[in-house]
Amino acid sequence: MEILKIILESNLFNFIIMLAIIIYAAKKFDLPQKIDDSISKIKETIEKSELAKSNSIEELNEANEKTKNVQAEIKEIENIAKENLSNMKEKITQESEKQIESMKKSASKIIDSKEKEITSKLSKKTVLASFEVAKKHIIDLLEKNPDYHQNFIKESIKELNRLK
Repeated sequence: MEILKIILESNLFNFIIMLAIIIYAAKKFDLPQKIDDSISKIKETIEKSELAKSNSIEELNEANEKTKNVQAEIKEIENIAKENLSNMKEKITQESEKQIESMKKSASKIIDSKEKEITSKLSKKTVLASFEVAKKHIIDLLEKNPDYHQNFIKESIKELNRLK
């Protein structure tokens, strides 16, 4: 019995029992297959990560290529915008000058027209005033000299006969 007691208390016996339990559990739960599955999943994850890394590097390189010429493109766009602005400024200036000339010509025509209209009105008024002055002068003459009245009638009759 003492040997049995020594065996039961020894670490070797405990180790053998523990090893037997582990082997039984490994066979029962198929641990080698689960470990292999886990290893293959880890390998697959690593491969996917490597592929994603490779794709990311490619995308980064493409993005760097695309952005490499951005400064030059911005400069070109600025130059085109400046040129367009300059052209627009020149066109606006030319159009403004044309409109100013057109307005000046139009104003000149209006002024000439108004001058003619005013001159015409003044001429009409002058003619009317002249007729009034002449009429008044004739009336004064006829009142002072009644003989002129007869002469005036005779001359008017002669003039009418001549026009016939």
